[in-house]
Amino acid sequence: MKNRYSTPLIIVAVVTILWLAALPYFYEIFFSKLFYMPFVGSVAAIVANITPAAAGIVYFPILTHLNVSPTTVSQFNLIIQAYGMGLGTFRWFLFNKKLFIFNVIPISIAGGFIGEIVSIVFFPIQNPEMLTLIFNFISFLFTQIIFISLLRNSKYPNTNVVLTPLNLSVMFFFSFLGGLLCGWIGFGIDTIFYFIMTMLFRINPAASIVTSIALMAAMSISGTVLNAIFHEIPLELWYSAIPGVTIGGLFLAAYIAVKMGARNILLLFTFFLSIDFFAALWTQQTIPISETLRKSIIYVLVLYMLFIHIKIFRNQSKNINNSSMGEFSCDDK
Repeated sequence: MKNRYSTPLIIVAVVTILWLAALPYFYEIFFSKLFYMPFVGSVAAIVANITPAAAGIVYFPILTHLNVSPTTVSQFNLIIQAYGMGLGTFRWFLFNKKLFIFNVIPISIAGGFIGEIVSIVFFPIQNPEMLTLIFNFISFLFTQIIFISLLRNSKYPNTNVVLTPLNLSVMFFFSFLGGLLCGWIGFGIDTIFYFIMTMLFRINPAASIVTSIALMAAMSISGTVLNAIFHEIPLELWYSAIPGVTIGGLFLAAYIAVKMGARNILLLFTFFLSIDFFAALWTQQTIPISETLRKSIIYVLVLYMLFIHIKIFRNQSKNINNSSMGEFSCDDK
């Protein structure tokens, strides 16, 4: 119990000393252009460590709207998640190691790493609009996964996956797809993993989220190494986000997760994702469609989202916080 609180404080002290020691190298760009990154890093770390989505789902829309190249953001997503979600994995392990589904991690890492090699080394995407469109499609898919899980109010009785040949094949295939996305936009395997765990294998959502964090941390480390060898990594962005990521990942995420509950966090998050998706769909030029068709699609989607939220809130009134993140606070003695 003592290590649960003392170890994070030691980590913060060490990180602070190292960050200040490196400040002379990044002083000018940090205070002139990237002063906002600690705050963004803190928000992203909280989201990454309490939802089935990596920090990149926060960084990508914010940084691209601030005119950072989507390719640079994708590379940054991996290097910052290697640190932030690595800290989050460590923090959740101290909090409750029973939330990790250890037997699925090796096969998921293997499939994801091969996917990263394909997308980073052999078929990198350099088209900014295409990367942005891929991101928005994944974020919209993420909102649908959340809606399905909230509406079904399903029971998730399992805590592990029996690794039959079929299950191994399924895990490897979807991990490979997730690895492709990680190489292209800096995240994705975590959301796919959560969907497969909860919808296919009926695994407890809390365990699925925490294990997805560990998996995304591993994929971020391997992706960063591949980018360092074959492309580049934006160290100035990484350095600027470190303070916020450290505080958010080590202290704020677990506290907010237990206090707010997963339903409230996810609904708030899907609201912002939906706004960004509609804005991107309205302005995108990658897919040539008429203005009339574009508006028709958006109006239909807006009505659909309104219908879904009304249905969710009606269900919530019948069974408040049925899927609460309180599961994270289960007994680990």
